[in-house]
Amino acid sequence: MNSKFTLLITMAFTILFASCSKNEFNERDAIAAQKDLLNLKYQHELDLETLKQKGATALQQLLNAAALEQLKLNDSLTTKNAIEAKKADYSIVVVDVVTNAPVVDADVTVSSEGKIYSAKTGAQGVATFTALYLFPTSTFLISKTGYAATRILQQYVTSGPIRLWNTSESSNEISGNLFIETDLTNLTPEKVGANVLVTASANIPTNTYGGSYTVSFPAYTTADGAYSIKVPAAPNGYSLSFEQITSDQKLFVNATDDDAITSFPNSLPRLTTIKTYFNVNTFNAPVPTVTNSYYFKFSPDKTGRILYLVGSNGYYYNQVFASSIGDKYQVERLNISNYNNNNNGTYVDVNTYNYDDNAKIDIQLVDVAGNLVKSAPQLAGLTGKNGKLLNYTSSENGTGYVHLKRSDEGIILNKGLLLRANVYDEYSKLYNLNFNTNLNTSTNRIVSSSFSSTNKGDKKVINFYYGSGDSRVKQVY
Repeated sequence: MNSKFTLLITMAFTILFASCSKNEFNERDAIAAQKDLLNLKYQHELDLETLKQKGATALQQLLNAAALEQLKLNDSLTTKNAIEAKKADYSIVVVDVVTNAPVVDADVTVSSEGKIYSAKTGAQGVATFTALYLFPTSTFLISKTGYAATRILQQYVTSGPIRLWNTSESSNEISGNLFIETDLTNLTPEKVGANVLVTASANIPTNTYGGSYTVSFPAYTTADGAYSIKVPAAPNGYSLSFEQITSDQKLFVNATDDDAITSFPNSLPRLTTIKTYFNVNTFNAPVPTVTNSYYFKFSPDKTGRILYLVGSNGYYYNQVFASSIGDKYQVERLNISNYNNNNNGTYVDVNTYNYDDNAKIDIQLVDVAGNLVKSAPQLAGLTGKNGKLLNYTSSENGTGYVHLKRSDEGIILNKGLLLRANVYDEYSKLYNLNFNTNLNTSTNRIVSSSFSSTNKGDKKVINFYYGSGDSRVKQVY
């Protein structure tokens, strides 16, 4: 009994053990198998969907490509039909711009659909084209040997004949001289010299509404500044243009921008030369007003400073009086009061200059333009016991700070000779250095640069002036 029970118990445990072991293995294996199956199925479905999508896209692309080709074909047929519908015949009439006579054998060319078409004008000056597809901006080119070539847009072809200009019949002439003010110290304008470019330009209408073109005829001046241009008759005349000239200009200045201070007495009137740019009928470069023909230069004071006093350019101030000696003038006395009426009351404080006590100071009469003094008078001034300049009356009845220099015995050393002077008192035959005109002179003449030359054989002689200049490299005062 016990043996059977024991056997039964043993079998039961064995079955239980075997049952437990088998159930645990099957569950893990089943889970793993299910995962593998699901993954495989998902991958298959994904691959299938991808294949489906690729297939659909490829098919759609084929359909789209076919539709596009059809559209292109339809567009091509439509465009071709439109081009055929818009093709037209054209007749280009070409006449002489001056005589209006037909121009025979003129070449007319135009581009249509990528090809160049050409025709010549016949006896009536007409060139014809058949069945051309053109745009409003398509251009006909018209040319002939001896004529200025021109062009016209398709949109203006029917507005009138094309006017071609015969430039080979140069029977007209434009000539003259060019003048320039390179020297403002004289009264005569200079001639420009050789190789200055002068250009005559004519504006020629293409037809009534078709715009215009410009033809130019150049020439160069000769050594004496003369120019001459042979031109054909032009329906609207000519316009002359001139090359800019760069040249040194001689002139008087009170100062330039080279001077630290541009006012008297720190800068003195002087003659100088400045590079200047010239254009015809353009006179923007200012001409300095330099009216002080002379001034007085004192010897340096004890600090090295030089005193300058302005000569007269007014009637009552800083006068030099002279008598007539043949065709020259001799200084007799001076009235140098250190004041100048026409120079904005220019005043120099002479008391700021320090000299030796009771000294005789040499003074020089400076001729700005070099056309006043033949031989300079000897001049001097006196100082007092404080070293300051004295304002006194001399033995010859002169007054002020400057007088004729005398020897220790009181004899005037040298009165000098002057080249010019103005009448001061006819009764006493007394003259003075009183000049208030500008030392610079200029001729600025405006001359029209446009004029008619419509008839064959017309001759025009016109002189042009560059004048005083357009601008300078330095500012002048």
